Formats: sequence, C-alpha cells, structure tokens
Amino acid sequence: MLKHHRRSSAFTLIELLVVMAIIGVLLALLLPAVQSAREAARKIQCTNNLRQIGLALHNYQASHSVFPPGYISTDPTNPENTWPGWGWAAMLLPELEQSDLFNRCNFDLSVDHAANTTAAQTRLAVFACPSDTRAGRFDVTDDSGATRASQYATNSYAAAFGSDGEVGTDPDLGNGMFFRNSRISLRDVTDGSNSTLCIGERVAALTQTPWAGAVPFGVARVTPGAPVFSDAVEEAPVQVLAHTGSHPLKDVESDPDDFFSLHSGGVNFLMGDGSVRFLKSTVHIDVLHALSTRGGLEPLSATDY
Repeated sequence: MLKHHRRSSAFTLIELLVVMAIIGVLLALLLPAVQSAREAARKIQCTNNLRQIGLALHNYQASHSVFPPGYISTDPTNPENTWPGWGWAAMLLPELEQSDLFNRCNFDLSVDHAANTTAAQTRLAVFACPSDTRAGRFDVTDDSGATRASQYATNSYAAAFGSDGEVGTDPDLGNGMFFRNSRISLRDVTDGSNSTLCIGERVAALTQTPWAGAVPFGVARVTPGAPVFSDAVEEAPVQVLAHTGSHPLKDVESDPDDFFSLHSGGVNFLMGDGSVRFLKSTVHIDVLHALSTRGGLEPLSATDY
C-alpha cells in the first residue's frame, strides 16, 4: 500500500523577511503615535500643575490681599545678595497642602542655610513638568562654579518679571506680576488679569533652578545638553524669575532668564485670573511683551495669542 506523506507547512526565508518587514513598518507607525499620546498626557499634567499653582496664588491673595513676592531680599544694593532669598513657590506651600514642609522652613534664616537643606531638597510634583527631562536635584553654584547649596530640588516654572528689563541686575524694575519684594494685588493689574502672564514654564532642561528660592550669590546657568546655543550664566534673581526679553518662546538662543518648555510648539502659562494658556512659539515678541506687563495698557485681541 502506498503511503502519502503530508508536507509540513513552514515559512520560507523570503516569507519570514516579508513578515519582519511588515512588523517593522507597523512598529514605525505605532511608536510615534504612542509617544505622541504620552506627551499629550504629560502636557495635560503640566497644565494641571499650573492650575494648582494658580489656585494657590489666589488663595494666598485672598488671605494676604497681595500675591507673594518674587523673592524676599533685605539687601537693596546688591542684586547678587538675595538674602534670605525665599521665593514665591515657598510662600505657596500651605496653599498647596504642604503645610508640614512649610513649617520645616526657617524663614528667619537664608534659604541656603544648613537648617533649611532638608526642606529645600524635597522634590514636589507640582513644581515638576513631566516632560522636563532634567527635573530632580542639583547643586546650586556661584559664578566661579563653587557649590552654594547641595542637591536642591528643581522648579520647572518661573514667575513673570515682565517685558524686557534685566532680571539679574535690576530685580526691582519688573513691570510684570513678580519682582524682588513685590506686593502686587489684582487691583494693580489694569491690563486685565486674563491677559497678564503670571507663572510660566522655564524647565530645568534649560536651566536648573531651586523651587525654594534665589540662593544668595548663586547663579542660573544653562544646563549641559540644553537644546539651545546659549551658554549664558545669569545672576541670582533669575533663579526664581523670568522675562519675555529679546527672544521668542522656545528660541534656540534662549538664556536662563527666558521662558522655555519641552512641549512641541509652545509653552504653558498661568494667567493672572487662574486660567492656563498654551502660547505657541510663533507668538510675536511684541505680543509677549504686552502679555507680560500688568499695566501697560497695550491693545490686544484674543487672536493675537
């Protein structure tokens, strides 16, 4: 009797290569979509961070009749000596459900005093944009590179100093919501709080700065590997403040005193009324300047930004 042997099916080499090519194409199409979805989620979380900060600012205003100062300093003659240096973010801790951390800060001492190290080293999610690749801890240094404060936690956000003006050398001259020892209230915002920048992204990937405040004689320097051409080193007040100077948003020439994000196409900002706006990097510099002032009375329309 003849026996018939059934041939076992198997992939040929060509068929295997075709399948691998198809899988490769599918992965190439899928990965960008996954990355895009993840970045969208990170951007939403960043927006939520700013909303929390906005609510905290308005609760602070309700309790104190003014917004917190950009930072506190007792030396009016030397901008680099920001002593004690506590900044706007530290002032907001009780309003961010961080009363225990607030109570651990000794505001009678400098922000970089050894007694305040543990508190200032505490990482807070509300001050970290999820897209910020260099958020974490870092050493605050002076202009020579010597360490002034060790392993302080970063802040992905900076307070709006205003338009132009040198944050580092003229910290009292901000025409925005925050500057040295500022005490701005909503009644001072004659441009309209819904069209005035309050807090904006200035990620640690551009410059690592402490949420706790402006460390006396510390600097803000461009983070190694930052996506900019600048290597600028800025004075102590820049650790907590940023302006809309001569650079557009997300400009490759951005300095540490500029707003900057790692989100595609623009930067998240908290406005004076507590809303959050995503400003495109294509917004004209004159419009940014107008949005930065609290009382410049510059004409603006919603289509400008």
